[in-house]
Amino acid sequence: DFIYDRSKQIIQQNNTCNVLNLFAYTGGASLAARTAGADVWHVDAIKQVVSWANRNMESSNLDNIRWVVEDALKFVKREVKRGKKYQGIILDPPAFGHGPNGESWKLENQINELLFDVIKLLDEKHQFMVLNVYSLGFSSLIVENLVQSNLDKNGVKISNMEIGEIYIPSQQKQKLPL
Repeated sequence: DFIYDRSKQIIQQNNTCNVLNLFAYTGGASLAARTAGADVWHVDAIKQVVSWANRNMESSNLDNIRWVVEDALKFVKREVKRGKKYQGIILDPPAFGHGPNGESWKLENQINELLFDVIKLLDEKHQFMVLNVYSLGFSSLIVENLVQSNLDKNGVKISNMEIGEIYIPSQQKQKLPL
């Protein structure tokens, strides 16, 4: 698992790994990072989903995940103002939705603002970012251009960026799209 492996690697290099999971739903990625030993901030706007994620954590015999019920973009902007840095950031935003106070969210209208601010939260030396935008149907080339343009706007240089599509390997070794 990429999130587990990368969190573990950063802990070995850096003695710590803070992971921010935005639009975190029921917490699979949060659990992977926490299992590796990372300190995890789990952010989702829906209280019931965060409660479900907490139950998943307890069922996995884990603890100490920080639960945040809030609009992800508002949380990110506040963390930027605080000067907070994360070694790992996971984003799995929905194509559209509403925040806890009825705020409207449409990913195609807000993805640049979100990426611009999220990149400010990345640790300069040790970092990984997982971005899932399958809900928009963007090609990996479009995603690469979005990420790279926001890295450039923030003056951030990344030596190793992997862009790809999520798939499940079949028994015949084929890549089956999700």
